[in-house]
Amino acid sequence: MKSLEDAELEGKSVVLRTDLNLPVEDGEPQKTVRFERYIETVKELSDEGARTMVIAHQGRPARKDFMSLERHAELMSEELGQDVNFVRSFFGPELGDAVASMEDGDVVLLENIRFLSEELQNLPSERHSDDYFIENLSRYFDIFVDDAFSASHRSHGSIVGFVPRLESYAGPVMQRELENCGRVRDELDNPLLVLGGEKPSDLIGMMEQVIDRAEKVLLGGIPGELALKLQGNDLGGKSEWIEEQGFDGKSKELQRIIEEHEEKIVLPVDVRTDSGNHKIGEVPEGEMTWDIGEETRERFVEEIGDAESIVMKGPMGAFEDYPEGTRAVIDAIAENDGFTVLGGGHTSSLIHRFGHDLDEFTHVSIAGGAFVRYMSGEELPAVEALREYS
Repeated sequence: MKSLEDAELEGKSVVLRTDLNLPVEDGEPQKTVRFERYIETVKELSDEGARTMVIAHQGRPARKDFMSLERHAELMSEELGQDVNFVRSFFGPELGDAVASMEDGDVVLLENIRFLSEELQNLPSERHSDDYFIENLSRYFDIFVDDAFSASHRSHGSIVGFVPRLESYAGPVMQRELENCGRVRDELDNPLLVLGGEKPSDLIGMMEQVIDRAEKVLLGGIPGELALKLQGNDLGGKSEWIEEQGFDGKSKELQRIIEEHEEKIVLPVDVRTDSGNHKIGEVPEGEMTWDIGEETRERFVEEIGDAESIVMKGPMGAFEDYPEGTRAVIDAIAENDGFTVLGGGHTSSLIHRFGHDLDEFTHVSIAGGAFVRYMSGEELPAVEALREYS
């Protein structure tokens, strides 16, 4: 696929699909690592003299974070040091006037693309290229840049529909993600996997793809707790909660991986609850487990210190209230001089939370679902479209 290095941008009208989907607190979108990364692409296009219309989404219909991007335009203006015009309409004079009035280096942000119902249909790029919005907007522009790696697992209109119609390029975020994640998935020898988070089902494919080459797998978070439950351990109130939330849906697959690679899997030996630290099998009845325990934390940190390469996906527990386990793991990875990759939306947001800089790690992926699917060997619709047409 072609990169921006291959493009003549000065004076060109560019549609940039990015991902400004931000966490929302008290109705206010919060800047994140993801925001910073995508803003770098917008700035690059502006500095090169492109006339850039940014397309992005925020949340999903019926969710609390499903909101207008008007405030995002203000945040972009602050970050870029230039006015970013916000366009509310997907059609008609407002859209046409906004495009016609753009000068070299200007940036405009279109309203939340998921306000447009046809956007959310999962269809091939050829089908989406015939969407009225895609067909109409393509008349105004010369180039399409897809930099939304974190949304690349969706075959939605603005992600795959422009590629058959416009000269198309992969953005710098997309390129870096594919290069570094691809190295982990296909080339890295003896990586240490540090896996946690909320959904065990997200990790099954990734483990199957990499575990034969992995040195060890440290399992924390709910995946680690599910593994302990499968071995017959009582986790207090958490055992029932895992079933109620449906997090045991991939139990058979996880059990098979553990049995086939028992020598590589490292599970927690103690956990943290509201009442304190408890050995596995000694969790008080009815209490919820929130984090890996002190002994497990020490073991994980030791394994990380000895590793030549590390891939982390997901926190070790409920880090908002019980951060000790996750903080210790990230601190240890930051101190490791080997090849270190952190992946997943929650994981990347923890970098600043625990006082670290991005350059302390080889690569910090800003994607969640796309990271998991790519690492599992699945095809990403956006990437396949770029490879076919660009």
